[in-house]
Amino acid sequence: MVWRQQDVGLEAEEPRVASDCDKEKALSTASSIFSALNRYSKLTGLVVCGKRCDSVGIPALSSSLNLSLGRIKQSFVLTDRHLPDMPIVYASDAFLSLTGYSREEILGCNCRFLSGPDTSVDVLEEISRHICCEQACTVRLLNYRKDGSTFRDLLQVSPIRNASGKVAFHVWVHLDESAKCDFNGLTPEIWQLGAVGAVRVAVRSLSASGSLLRPAQ
Repeated sequence: MVWRQQDVGLEAEEPRVASDCDKEKALSTASSIFSALNRYSKLTGLVVCGKRCDSVGIPALSSSLNLSLGRIKQSFVLTDRHLPDMPIVYASDAFLSLTGYSREEILGCNCRFLSGPDTSVDVLEEISRHICCEQACTVRLLNYRKDGSTFRDLLQVSPIRNASGKVAFHVWVHLDESAKCDFNGLTPEIWQLGAVGAVRVAVRSLSASGSLLRPAQ
């Protein structure tokens, strides 16, 4: 005998679709867990499997945009919120020097790979909320380099809009607060905003001519 839902008093539920904020929070929690497990793996020698970063399918930035971004000396990455898990699509040389990773290791990764056991989950959630609201934020948190050493990270996360006013990327400007840097008389926060402004100019000017991404082969 085949029972129908109406025969047993059950009503079919409408399918529910998670919001972008819900997805971002879930990914943030999952990535934090994987990060902690990977740190544990290094300490104990036990193998922990997790999702690897994959740059396959990540649109390549145009040579013009790469050239413009390469002139910016601060430590930063560019992420694309429109792609699954908001992967890194550009990383500056200063960011690679700060974290110890190579460009090939991090393209296609979410920025949460820098987090570890002592990274504040509350701060990560604060970042996620601002991203969902398309707002900039400045936070301080403990992040981890490739070799496992930590650094106090002054992080500025800002939406980058294209010429039509839509958010095309997010820029994450990182600053090791323990490092001695010459800010030319500026505060660290203003120094970071200089990088944000330079990225905005590069993206807006090139998006107007449709030159953000490399043409498909």
